[in-house]
Amino acid sequence: MAALEALPAALALATEQDWKLLDYMVEVFTLFPLDAALSRLTSRFKTADDLERLRMLELVPDTDPGLHSHEAADLAGILEARARRNNSIVADEFAKLHAQLQTAEMPRQSIRLWRNPSSRLVVPATRRIDASRLTPTQVRARVLARGKRRPAEIEPSQVADYVRENLFVDTEVDDQGRLRRRLAELAARGIVIGNRAPRGWTPRRPGELPPRPADLAAAIWDHEYCLYVADQRDHAHAVAGKATTSQEDSIAWAAQRTGLHGRADRRDTFLFQGNGLDDFHNAMAPTLGWRCVSCFVERSHTDRHPIHTRENTFRSDDGLCDYCRSDNRPGLPALAAGFTFTDLATAYCRFFAEHYPDAACGLLAEVRRRAPEWLTATIDGFLLEHPELPGAPEPAAAEQQSDTATAPVPPRRRRERVLPPGLRQARCEGCTEYKPIHDDGFCTVCRVWLELEVPAPRERRVPA
Repeated sequence: MAALEALPAALALATEQDWKLLDYMVEVFTLFPLDAALSRLTSRFKTADDLERLRMLELVPDTDPGLHSHEAADLAGILEARARRNNSIVADEFAKLHAQLQTAEMPRQSIRLWRNPSSRLVVPATRRIDASRLTPTQVRARVLARGKRRPAEIEPSQVADYVRENLFVDTEVDDQGRLRRRLAELAARGIVIGNRAPRGWTPRRPGELPPRPADLAAAIWDHEYCLYVADQRDHAHAVAGKATTSQEDSIAWAAQRTGLHGRADRRDTFLFQGNGLDDFHNAMAPTLGWRCVSCFVERSHTDRHPIHTRENTFRSDDGLCDYCRSDNRPGLPALAAGFTFTDLATAYCRFFAEHYPDAACGLLAEVRRRAPEWLTATIDGFLLEHPELPGAPEPAAAEQQSDTATAPVPPRRRRERVLPPGLRQARCEGCTEYKPIHDDGFCTVCRVWLELEVPAPRERRVPA
């Protein structure tokens, strides 16, 4: 409110150049978003004289004034395209969008018709008319007509039988049991089916785990399925208004219903309708710019500027936030005029090394993770010049690492894999993996599972 009250008096003192700059700023912030508008103002700042630069430093806002509208910008682009195509102006195209519709013409009617409407439209029905409309025959006919229009849906017996007997029942329990018994027999004969990661598997991204064994994956799936059935039972009880039982009773009922008695309580699971994301980690927004050198909080957008205005004088960034600056806490010393961003980053590094020597490397490492390339090179050079800081890299190790990184790495030749006779590299029709397969289209593991190939038992050697 104070700024709005002082605005008329300030505009009365504005010169013609000030008005031109204000009009240009309003036009730029209205036509373009904040980033594009600041880029255009930066270009004008580079080509302006000293007086106009002072005006821009005083008048350009630090935050978005909210003058730009995406809808208005899109509409302006459409109108400009239409004006070029129709050889007209933007004002005419804008007027076409707001042209009023033509009034619908109706035949002229007498004032007596709508002033004194017909009695058949407003007079209630007489008893004679009601008696003719409410006869038992007509009422019965209307009821039957409504029944034909909205027939009652009767659930088929097949659906009712399926819900009563087979809903949520795992039909592959017997097949899984036979498969486990077959694998146990093969393991007893010395044939180990590979449950580990396939040979040559490499992680596609950092932290990726190899595929789980088949038995563990089946146990995880059965456990999740039992919990899903238990949640469905609790939901059905809640909808029907029945008393809810404990979670243990629901899981026991689900295990009995699905037939997975031994797979219902093997491990923990996610919450109902939950996921495995770390909500606290995902909610943390990355810090922008340098932190406050006193309290280490994220500073405002205005404090992150390299040049500050303090008591009507320009000085370099002091590295403090508003609260620490109001408490007169020590900050970065003022740099000489004409300093660069590298000088300011070096001042930050030197301040951390002097006031927080034990935590300087940690603070700089936190900045380095989200820094551009020029700032990364500045921080690395400062740490190499100050090896006495705890955690700083040693010069010899850094030089050796840089030499290793710059040395050309000779290309490695991959040895061609020679397959045994009768095998070829293709996609298996059983496990759908690219590996050596036989002439029938199956790999060795799938042939063992399908009992297409039964290895002969090892001969027992009796000591002489």
